[in-house]
Amino acid sequence: MKQTLLAPHMMILYLLIIITAIGAMLRLHKLGRPSLGNDEASSILDSRGKLYNISHPPLSYVILRLFVETLGTNEFTIRLPSCLFGIATIPLIYFFGKQLFSEKEGLVASFLISVSPWHIYWSQQARMYTELAVFTLLALSFFYQTTYKETATPYVFSAIFTVLAFYTHYSAILILAILVFWLISKGFLRSDQFRLNYKYLTIFFGIFFILSSILFFTTILQTIEFKFGENTLRWGLPIDELFKRLVQSDLGIMLSVFSVAGALYLVLQKSSTGFLLTAYALIPLITFALLTFIISIDTRYIVFALPAYALLSAHLVTESFEKIRKSESKNEFRGLILNLDKNKILAFGFLFAIVLSVNNLYTFYFSYYRYKAHADWKSACAYVENHMTTEDLIAATGDKAVYYYLGKIDFNLSIELFKPGTFDEIKNANERVWLLISGTLGAIDPDAEFRDWIANHCKLMKTKNQISIYLFTP
Repeated sequence: MKQTLLAPHMMILYLLIIITAIGAMLRLHKLGRPSLGNDEASSILDSRGKLYNISHPPLSYVILRLFVETLGTNEFTIRLPSCLFGIATIPLIYFFGKQLFSEKEGLVASFLISVSPWHIYWSQQARMYTELAVFTLLALSFFYQTTYKETATPYVFSAIFTVLAFYTHYSAILILAILVFWLISKGFLRSDQFRLNYKYLTIFFGIFFILSSILFFTTILQTIEFKFGENTLRWGLPIDELFKRLVQSDLGIMLSVFSVAGALYLVLQKSSTGFLLTAYALIPLITFALLTFIISIDTRYIVFALPAYALLSAHLVTESFEKIRKSESKNEFRGLILNLDKNKILAFGFLFAIVLSVNNLYTFYFSYYRYKAHADWKSACAYVENHMTTEDLIAATGDKAVYYYLGKIDFNLSIELFKPGTFDEIKNANERVWLLISGTLGAIDPDAEFRDWIANHCKLMKTKNQISIYLFTP
């Protein structure tokens, strides 16, 4: 029994459990404390059939509805599905990394995901991005099995998880682009005596298009109309800001550098696995970078590709570390330094990656919890509810959050749903109007005309963490 418990495979299992437990604690910590954000409120309203948000497919809302109907409705249970899917990503990326490379790459990648501030953040948001990441990982994992399993089973399962991803977020259509790119690269590389199985590929694409076709006749047309509407470019990031935020804060500089180096390392080796991960990392990035010129885009649309960046970095550092370990000069420090090639030098970066990850967590804690980066719509709405009368009107930039907490909103100042003339309606109102203004008003009031009117005709009643509460009395 002692030999079994101390066997190498058991030690790896212990490490995976510890890494997953760390990730779970980080994601569950204070999960229900912050106020719901505007998009999170949109999720719960959509799950109730309020149809505030027509720009996403329905699966994540169905999952959310099952949770809240079973466990009740509060900030914790509303965020719980995203949290659980975020936790599930950690062991899944280990198994995918083991499948592509070895157990070492899987463990390192799972650690990087476990302590990734970007992934932790979206695991604590009632949105669909961690669910999308899980379904994408499973779809790619089963499709990769087609390289060594000559049956229809992996094609079928890959198609099913691709469909689930597509019903979670429309960006899952990029899974098809990733797989097509990978198949083409394998054809050029002629790796593993590669032969396309057209029969099984037909089954894969047939399942996807048949099961996904219902979306083309329902929400996709609404989404196109909504996304390409006149208000679409009011909040999105320009392409330079997209890359800046991605590198500096979301992925982090170290993971960005390591993943690029890892992709180059594998591609130059003409690794079929490298082409798959490179496509997984780059196709979503390039696609959404180009879309910044047309519609509103944010880095959150790329978070489902985070496992690719983690796996590319993990392979680079583990491969380089192995080369250092096996170096003939390993007992001579001076000789080791003098004879390091570029891959061995990069191996030392693994220690820095760990230090940087811990530092990111420190920064994440103080920006997200101590300084409460969330706009506190809950407290703001509670203040208004305690001071308003039944005849009072409500105007707010956070329309969905205010509707969730107060059950009403009379004037919508949100960026996407703002209508010209709303300002005049507020100014000419015959009843008192409570205005809950977050930092987004400048996008619909570029000349500051309405903000000047607020300053001159409204009384500032309270400021609740990024939300200013004004009262207009006619």
